[in-house]
Amino acid sequence: MEFLYPNMLYALFALIIPIIIHLFNFRRHKTVYFSNTSILKTIEQENRKTKKIKELLVLLSRLLFLTALVIAFAFPYKKDNNTINNNVDNLIAVYIDNSMSMQSHSAEKTLFEDSRTSAMKLVESLDQAQKYILLSNDRNPINEYPMNKDEMLISLNEMKPESVSASFEDIYNSLSFIRKKNDFNSATLFAFSDFQNNAMSIDDLNVDTTIQVVAFPLKSDFQNNIYIDSVWLQSPVLQKNMANELNARIVNETPNDIKGLPVNFSIDENIVAYTTCDIKADSHADVNMQFVVEDEGDSKAKVSINDTPITFDDEYNLVLKVRPVINVIEISSAASSQQPMANSLSLLFDGDALINYQSMSQYNIDKNVLDNAQMIVVNENATLNTTTQQSLIEFAEQGGTLLMIESQGNRAAESQGYNSSIYNYLGIKPIAFDENETKIDYIAQRNPFFDDIFIKLPDNADLPKVKKHTRFRLSEKVQNIISLQNGDSFLMMSDVGKGKIFVMSTSLNEENSDLANHALFVPLMYKMALIGGNVFDLYYTLGKDKIMNINDVSLNVDDRISLKSKDTMYEIFPVIENRNGVKYLYFYEDLPSSGFYDVYKNEDYVKTVAWNDDRSESRMTFFSEEKLTEYFKNNNMNLLATLDYEEMNNGDVVETIVNQSSLWKIFAIIALIAMLTEILILRFWK
Repeated sequence: MEFLYPNMLYALFALIIPIIIHLFNFRRHKTVYFSNTSILKTIEQENRKTKKIKELLVLLSRLLFLTALVIAFAFPYKKDNNTINNNVDNLIAVYIDNSMSMQSHSAEKTLFEDSRTSAMKLVESLDQAQKYILLSNDRNPINEYPMNKDEMLISLNEMKPESVSASFEDIYNSLSFIRKKNDFNSATLFAFSDFQNNAMSIDDLNVDTTIQVVAFPLKSDFQNNIYIDSVWLQSPVLQKNMANELNARIVNETPNDIKGLPVNFSIDENIVAYTTCDIKADSHADVNMQFVVEDEGDSKAKVSINDTPITFDDEYNLVLKVRPVINVIEISSAASSQQPMANSLSLLFDGDALINYQSMSQYNIDKNVLDNAQMIVVNENATLNTTTQQSLIEFAEQGGTLLMIESQGNRAAESQGYNSSIYNYLGIKPIAFDENETKIDYIAQRNPFFDDIFIKLPDNADLPKVKKHTRFRLSEKVQNIISLQNGDSFLMMSDVGKGKIFVMSTSLNEENSDLANHALFVPLMYKMALIGGNVFDLYYTLGKDKIMNINDVSLNVDDRISLKSKDTMYEIFPVIENRNGVKYLYFYEDLPSSGFYDVYKNEDYVKTVAWNDDRSESRMTFFSEEKLTEYFKNNNMNLLATLDYEEMNNGDVVETIVNQSSLWKIFAIIALIAMLTEILILRFWK
């Protein structure tokens, strides 16, 4: 047994004090005269003997109390019971959670600062020959190469807060990889984190038995939070001077009901809408605000609330993109639009300043024109090759509207090669051609597609007649939103990625249906065009979105794309990749903070994009010490200690970790027993 503070043992000299008191405890006696002294001699002899035993026991109790107390303060430990493998073959890894939730305040400062201070004390106390790595959520590769003590202290001092969240599983697996890569026999991981529930999921954890874990769960004094969870537009397509509606979900993670919480919506730093909301405890509420965008192009918008002290999730950034026109492309079997269906669409769209309508031959498809479209209509007679069909599927997945109008009959039910890639993708199949006249009988008015088309459809409404149509076998992912009297589908819709694919079972030719001359035709076509082309995301999320679609930007081979932030003076050059004709930006490192970033092609401004912090960190649910210990044990990790917040901030915590021992507790208990024994002797021994 050794002592962490051996100088405390000098206090054992204090044992001489109770001994001196015992030896020189002279008391003044009062003389009492008594006639029969023979009886008193017997009593005196008996009392003197008992008194000496009593005083001796009291002395021993006092000596034992002082001895045990001094030894406890000297902190005894067994030399072979060290927490860490204190040798050069053991890699010391310090993980400091620098996510947004660690900016919450403790009693004195932020949890991040508490973690960094304790980590520096830890490193300073360890052997000079040890090698260190610093793990954090931003995964700085410079800090993940073995460093000496001085380099580690510098890295800790320069560490930046407010990174995106990372799972403990990723941190643990990274340490295992680094240990093996650098040929260390073992590793010790000191983890400083608030251990949020969202970061503790385990899907692909590979337990490394050579890794020891010491966990420091931190707890904030402020765990109540109100935050903006998400925002969305009622209509995904914005037009100049046209009213739209913004929706926002506000979450209340407090035990109290919130009354009249102010919610602001600003565009280019000007407040354009304002509302208040009431939210029940541990619940959420959705608010909506009407607004109008007066300028074309990209506008920086922001939804905001006021909630302290946790403020990183009180704002939600989004970019409102107003297109000057909506591009509608028709692909036909001919080089020009001379067919009846084309005439119907051209008559509808050609004279509208909002719509840029263009007809294109199936033999001469301009890919750049398709990339900038919001809606693509495939003519009933157009037969597309497999490559073109796959491009149209990807166009829909990126947010476009694709309308497939069925053939006039003779081949749709017979030919398996007729645009079969798209149909197979949807899981539908043409099975027969029906020439019996019927009419539209059912419209799924409750489907969101019809939200702003009908107020109320009359029971006896005069709906379009259908003379010929193709019958389909549908899959589960295809919705039948308009049906015929015989139960067959007239208009089918499928959600595909960010967009939609529609299939109409008959053509617009008057010989097949009178839809083109019916009042229903105009709102159907306009709604398809308006919901299409949502390829421009309102916002991106830090830590989650690693890919950005830039198919709306014309690029040459030598062009370079960059993202710049005026607020943080930051610039990044992501990698450009072309996948199946779609251009993407790949981010191999996270942006430094949420906010607005301008996209440049070479030195020319292209557009603005908005980034927000991951809202999973806004959920103030954390692992307790007991749950954390159970978590590590259930996953067979080599857990050495779980130290609470007070122990971490104790000045002796580093020494406690390095020389972990519970012997001091035993001596503290012995001291308490000795003191209790003395009290009992003095109180009850008469």
